[in-house]
Amino acid sequence: MRREMLVFLILGLVSLTADMAYEGARSVSGAFLESLRAVPVAAAVVGSGELVSYLMRFVGGLVATAFRSSRVLWATIVLGYGVNLVAIPALAFVGRWDLAVVLYLVERVGKGLRAPARDTVLAEVTSGIGRGKGFGIHEIMDQAGAVAGPLIVSWGILHGGYGLAFLSLAFPAAISVLLVCLAAILYPRLRSVPEGPGIGVAVRGLPRRFWLYTASMSLLLAGYAQWSIVSYYMASTALTAVEIGLVYSVAMLVDALVALPVGVAYDRYGLSSLLMTPPIAVAIPVLLLSGTRYAHYSVGALWGLVMGVYETNMRAAVADIVDPRDRAMAYGTFGMVTGLAWTVGGFIISLLMQNYVALTLYVFSVEALSLVLLILTLKSLA
Repeated sequence: MRREMLVFLILGLVSLTADMAYEGARSVSGAFLESLRAVPVAAAVVGSGELVSYLMRFVGGLVATAFRSSRVLWATIVLGYGVNLVAIPALAFVGRWDLAVVLYLVERVGKGLRAPARDTVLAEVTSGIGRGKGFGIHEIMDQAGAVAGPLIVSWGILHGGYGLAFLSLAFPAAISVLLVCLAAILYPRLRSVPEGPGIGVAVRGLPRRFWLYTASMSLLLAGYAQWSIVSYYMASTALTAVEIGLVYSVAMLVDALVALPVGVAYDRYGLSSLLMTPPIAVAIPVLLLSGTRYAHYSVGALWGLVMGVYETNMRAAVADIVDPRDRAMAYGTFGMVTGLAWTVGGFIISLLMQNYVALTLYVFSVEALSLVLLILTLKSLA
């Protein structure tokens, strides 16, 4: 138990330092591309990196499952963080916007590749303290890195331009790789990963309750607008760019503050702790389209609340729904399917944004169906 707690804390520090690197780089992605005289579509291509990341989660989960090896699982995690170490500092040396776009996308590939395997390890080492609580603490550390990274970049730009800013991120990125290697040395074999003969082990079918849960969370995200859409609407109505930055800070603060409480609620109430999330998601576009400044700050708080639940309880639940041996595959599949749903839902929401009634009906419908499927999942677990 002591070793598992140590590995859990190390993985928290891994996420903290890795987030410092890639969130720092992403915080100035648009401005950096503009400084390289990129065409406008370049920023959209970088934004599509999130979809790339979600698709790569399936690949990462498939690899970890097919090999049935703790060594391969750890290697996947190390490789994912290693990509972060190479791609982010390399931005300091590019003078062309197309190369910068490629590096931003490569970083997303690394993130997607490592996520299922890392969450599989987290699910195992947090079993002693409560899986919800463990994922909640991990999310707090993750958010701390997301706040610190942009501050490092701002310092670098002020003192030496983009080159110094990106090179400064090499330090936390290197620490993340060293720490994940240390975690692998301390905890080389996972109980949930039975050692097999190698490739050739068939991927087992995931249970019906997993697909019900995945469908429920996919619909929830289909009605939960990405921040780029939320901030675009805010900018076109009531708020200045500075105020939008403040609203986003509110969202990130709420995300960090709720992570541990909602995780504790998950350990006590299980999937029932997610029942509040679809109604909250419905409230976001209703408040957003009201057009008032104070309502937009409320949108930031609610957006951060849903994100906090997603990063904590929704991830923790996957580990409890499937057989421990199938966790890597489940995390990869869950990430890919929900990511696709979030992307498609974002396009639908952006198209309906000018029609208050249509948008409200769409969001209410998908969130209501999400709630129904979540209740069916609960019944299947009873």
